Amino acid sequence: MANHAKHTILRKRNHSKRKGQGRARFKQGILLLFCAFCLCAGGWLWHEALTSGQTARIAVEDDFRPQVGDPPYRVAVDAGHGGSDPGAQGVVNEAQMNRQTAQALVEMLEADPNYIPLNTRDSYDTTAKPGERAAYANTQSPQLLLSIHGNSASEGSSASGFECYPAVPGRTWHRESFYFAELLAAGMQNAGSHLRGRGGVRYLYYQGENKLLVESNHTEERQERSFTILEDVNCPAVLAEQCFVTNEADVAQFGSEEGCRRVAQIYYEAICGYFGTQPLGSS
Repeated sequence: MANHAKHTILRKRNHSKRKGQGRARFKQGILLLFCAFCLCAGGWLWHEALTSGQTARIAVEDDFRPQVGDPPYRVAVDAGHGGSDPGAQGVVNEAQMNRQTAQALVEMLEADPNYIPLNTRDSYDTTAKPGERAAYANTQSPQLLLSIHGNSASEGSSASGFECYPAVPGRTWHRESFYFAELLAAGMQNAGSHLRGRGGVRYLYYQGENKLLVESNHTEERQERSFTILEDVNCPAVLAEQCFVTNEADVAQFGSEEGCRRVAQIYYEAICGYFGTQPLGSS
């Protein structure tokens, strides 16, 4: 009897021990699952932080709003290249695409009593360098300038998408220009365009004959000049590369005759957003 009782006690102890070990293993499993979840969640957040610039607006100063005064507002619409300068060649001619977009945008602004559209040369057929176009615009006291361009890539490249360049940090109209650039990028993204770089807004500097492209999170002030049209005009200004003329799909969506009107509508709505007016035809 004594031996039987002893064995019974040992079996109970072993059973309790196994139950304790089982509970410990269960708790360890739960802890491992929790750790794995945390790692996955952390990885996802890290990925979103890195890629958010591709899909979201960049807010350097969320509370900044440009001081615009009362309408009518004077907006200079600059069609890049033109005349004897065809610009980039591809599926379409860049200068022709710029012209079509600019003409459509001017028509929209002319129909809106809140705006007075301004040209940057006597005619789209006139050959004028960027500095000359900026000087022409300045004679009309613009309050905002949009320079319309198309991008290009080497043969065989599948590069596509939208990017725009505001006046760079340190310039008089940088904050206003950046604010307008964000509106342009957001509009193009909503229309289905791929935003290049950090949210579609970038800076460009000339170093001799070379171009230095930097993303918009590089806010340090630099001495090098940016695009002449942005440097020489006396108002907030953005240069927009609406699509790649060397990419058939990009041109079909944003560089064809219909595509140019679609982009012009996006630009018009961004201008309305900048000045705080209601676009015509919107409810």
